[in-house]
Amino acid sequence: MTKAVRIENADTSNFKVVVQVWDKGPEGTPDVLAQEVNLDYPTAMTNGLYLTSTRYLVVKEAPTEPATA
Repeated sequence: MTKAVRIENADTSNFKVVVQVWDKGPEGTPDVLAQEVNLDYPTAMTNGLYLTSTRYLVVKEAPTEPATA
């Protein structure tokens, strides 16, 4: 079964979100990063992400950028 999903950066802080789409590798092989979506501002939302029996999502806070001098 294929399931469409959407994810929103619903927080109003300055922190950014990264959504990674991973495909499971054949038995004994590593999983493969298929896509990475950055949600860089509040209300940013993903479009067209799909889950299947061999696909999963990882949602995490994006690394903060170092301050420039």
